Amino acid sequence: MKRLFFICILLINLLSVNAQLIISDDNIYYTVNKGISYSEEKLNTLSLADVIKQNKFIPVTSDVPNFGISTSSFWLRIQVKNITHHETFRLQVAQPALDEIDFYHIEKNGKVICQKGGECMPFNNRQYFDPTYIYRIQLDTQQVSEFYLRIRSRDNLQIPIIIASQETMFESSKIKDYIFGIYAGIMLVMFLYNLFLYITVKDKTYLYYIVYLASVILTQISIQGYSFQYLWPNSPFIAQWSAFLFSPFVGVASAYFMRVFLNTAFYCPKIDKGFIYFNVAYIIAIILAVAGYFNYSYLLITFCASTLSMYMMVAAFIVFKNNYKPARFFLLAWSMFLVGVTIYAMTNLGVLPNNNFTFYTMPLGSAAEVILLSLALADRINVLKKEKEESQAQALLISQQNQKLITEQNIILEQKVHERTIELKVTNDELNVTLTYLKDTQTQLVNAEKMASLGQLTAGIAHEINNPINFVSANLRPLKTGIDEVLEVVAKYEGITSDSVLIDKLKEIAAFKKEIDLDYLKIEIEKLLAGIEDGAKRTSEIVSGLKNFSRLDESDIKEASINEGIESTLILLRSSFSKQIEIVTNLEKVPNIECYPGKLNQVFLNILSNALYAINKKGSSTNNKLIISTFEKEGQIYATFEDSGIGMTPDVKGKIFEPFFTTKNVGEGTGLGMSIVFKIIESHHAHLEVESELGKGTKITIILNKKLN
Repeated sequence: MKRLFFICILLINLLSVNAQLIISDDNIYYTVNKGISYSEEKLNTLSLADVIKQNKFIPVTSDVPNFGISTSSFWLRIQVKNITHHETFRLQVAQPALDEIDFYHIEKNGKVICQKGGECMPFNNRQYFDPTYIYRIQLDTQQVSEFYLRIRSRDNLQIPIIIASQETMFESSKIKDYIFGIYAGIMLVMFLYNLFLYITVKDKTYLYYIVYLASVILTQISIQGYSFQYLWPNSPFIAQWSAFLFSPFVGVASAYFMRVFLNTAFYCPKIDKGFIYFNVAYIIAIILAVAGYFNYSYLLITFCASTLSMYMMVAAFIVFKNNYKPARFFLLAWSMFLVGVTIYAMTNLGVLPNNNFTFYTMPLGSAAEVILLSLALADRINVLKKEKEESQAQALLISQQNQKLITEQNIILEQKVHERTIELKVTNDELNVTLTYLKDTQTQLVNAEKMASLGQLTAGIAHEINNPINFVSANLRPLKTGIDEVLEVVAKYEGITSDSVLIDKLKEIAAFKKEIDLDYLKIEIEKLLAGIEDGAKRTSEIVSGLKNFSRLDESDIKEASINEGIESTLILLRSSFSKQIEIVTNLEKVPNIECYPGKLNQVFLNILSNALYAINKKGSSTNNKLIISTFEKEGQIYATFEDSGIGMTPDVKGKIFEPFFTTKNVGEGTGLGMSIVFKIIESHHAHLEVESELGKGTKITIILNKKLN
């Protein structure tokens, strides 16, 4: 029944059509200036069916519907006749500042299609990514189509409506975007240019101008709908209130800028005091908007904008009459802006039609004004330069007058300086003695650290060498016994003479061989010899590692392998490894580097010793790992030492390279190990990185260059 009702109403409306827009060419951009009628709804409670049933539509006589400022909802009925062969078009409501806009289309079967939109909803809900409202419509050939719009807004309700093909519509939108993009580019360039000038000259005039420029940019992009599209698409509240916030902001910012730029407090003090009333008026306009009196607020803002523009022109003219040069620039620039503001205000009030000329007059006027004022501010630099030169000349005169006094004081000062120099010399001698003492102390401390490391190495080496020597010693006694028994067998064979009884002797020897188990004895001798050989080999490895570690030529730069240095250090520290610690070495084949080998070995020793201390300090018997890796990356050699020890806090990590800082107990460390490591790394022009987390361990990475430059 509802669909039948809409079909009947639609037929009645179509039969009562007196005039409608006729689409005769699908490539033309049609501004709908015929076939529009409206109905005002003050209570905002009616549905489309109620409005159609009342049928209180009044024809719109103007080219663009303009309902001024109102809290009512306005229903627009649009009637279009299509006499082309193309049926798909786009309908555009070219007014971004609408709080609510509902688009209705009644299909032939009576089904009502409704698309809701406006600044009361997030921007992403729109069908097309455009600041205006674009709808896809179907116009039957040789038929009159009817559409309905429900519009409500707290801003000025001026509703330009356009119908065109998709290509024509989007081409027109692109042109508008290009034009406004040029304007926005000019404004942004001027903003950055004057920001640079402010940073350079530190003149507060530029700061006021930057604030004014920002307010103009925000206001213009809000009027055109781009702020809601790009800046706050998910904030309908800001979009709806921007007209009542940014416009007063522009007025106040422009007034303050002019007062500073033209120095109105000096040239026209009476008029300068009048600006306070405009500030009060703008505050009242904002209060009215908050209270819901949007029509009064909008009218007051428009009145203030026009009046303030004229007031500023009068003030600028008076300053110009006082021969203040910057006033000429301001008058010319403000005249262009004033023309744009006036045309925009008259368009909002319905005095002038809404077209491309009136639409772009205000942005173009503001762009011209901004450029001219920027030139005026640039000229201000010359004025400041001249003032600075005059100030410098005056300062020079004062300086010359003071020169005589300074000369007289120099004699007294020279005498005092001489006395002070003698005192400083004595103090300097004392400091030199103290410095020499400190250097000696530092050398002793460094040597103490080296001796501590040497003591650790000596204990480890003694332990390591003692094991294989004990092993050799333990094997010598059974080996001697076995050899004696073999020799005894040999002696028995030698005791066989020609006159002896051969068979008896052989039986005796066989019995003796069985007694000493000669076959097992030979195997035992081989094992004992292998054990002695292994002990000797291990002793040789330790000696070789010690020789490689010591590097008697450490003061010379030479090519060396960091893998060999790490391996020799591990050999010397073998006695420090408990069975609970798993040592993992991932030493890739890396090229030799130019370095001080002995010093690098000292670095490896200190880092590995600290890692082993941290693991043992943790006290856990499982998951104790020390991972050592080397690899080449981007032309540099990396060596990483990662332990699962106690780790460090950020505070401790920041202090580990400080001399005398240690976390070890008293007597366990001097606090110089990592300080020496840092200095050695610096001498290699290398880089050292430390990563640590308390309770999880520490990772130290050394990044070395192949060439020591």
